[in-house]
Amino acid sequence: MEDSLAPARVRQSALPWVIVAFVVFAGVASVIWMNDRIEALEAANAPYQVLKGDETQHTLAALQQSLNDVKNGQTTLADQVSQLQRRIAAEQGERKLLSDQLGSISGRVDALSSSNAEANTSPQQPQRNRRSKH
Repeated sequence: MEDSLAPARVRQSALPWVIVAFVVFAGVASVIWMNDRIEALEAANAPYQVLKGDETQHTLAALQQSLNDVKNGQTTLADQVSQLQRRIAAEQGERKLLSDQLGSISGRVDALSSSNAEANTSPQQPQRNRRSKH
């Protein structure tokens, strides 16, 4: 009976080894296939990467130029703003001077008005008194 069991055991013990060998062979074949596929894709993309590098350099140069333009614009605007601030400060000084002068003139006019009113009322009161005495 042991003789009849021996070929079954050989078949049972050989089957896992055949499966393991098949899995290893499939794994190695897939790794080789993927490696070839990756190399083919890299070779196909190499000219595009060179072009992309040139495009990137052109894009960077354009961005640098735009940045320089923005900086120059900022400098120009800052100069214009400071010039406007100086003009506004000068105009405010002129307004204050004019306001002070107007206040001074207004005070003088008021003083002249009141002295004129006093001068007009002073002589009239004695005249009225003279008339009332007559």
